[in-house]
Amino acid sequence: MASTISYNSTIKLGVATSGAYVLPTVALGEVTSISFDGVAQSTIEITQLSDSVKKFTAGLLDPGSISLEVNLDQDDATQALLFAASTDRTLRSYLISFGVASSGGMTVSGLGIVTGFSVKAGLDAVLTASFTIKCTAAYTIAAL
Repeated sequence: MASTISYNSTIKLGVATSGAYVLPTVALGEVTSISFDGVAQSTIEITQLSDSVKKFTAGLLDPGSISLEVNLDQDDATQALLFAASTDRTLRSYLISFGVASSGGMTVSGLGIVTGFSVKAGLDAVLTASFTIKCTAAYTIAAL
C-alpha cells in the first residue's frame, strides 16, 4: 500500500497573461495548509413525462476551489500578491505540488481568482491569514 506524505507541499502563484496560464515561479511562504476540493460534475435532468425513473445527463464541470492558510508574513511577496488579488479581480496562475516524488506526490495547476481573504488572531498564537481561490477553466493533474 502506497503512502503519500504531505510534507514539502507548496503552492506557487503568478499573474496569468491575456487569460492564459503562465508557469508561476515564486512559492507562497509560511503555508500551514492547502486544500484543493477538486472537480464536481453537474447534472441536467432529462426526465420525460412517460419515464418512471428520473434521468440525467452530464452538465458542466466545476473545477473546484483551493483553500490556503498561512502564517501572516508582510514581507512575503506572494502573500502580498494574494492580498492584492483579493480585490483586483485579476486571473492568477497556480501550481500546487502535493508531497514529493519519492512518495508518489502530484501537482495540480491551472487558473483561478481569489474570492476570499480573512485574518485570524488568538491568544498565544501568530496571526494567520486564509485565502480561497476559485478555479476557473480546466486544470492539469500530473505526477511529480
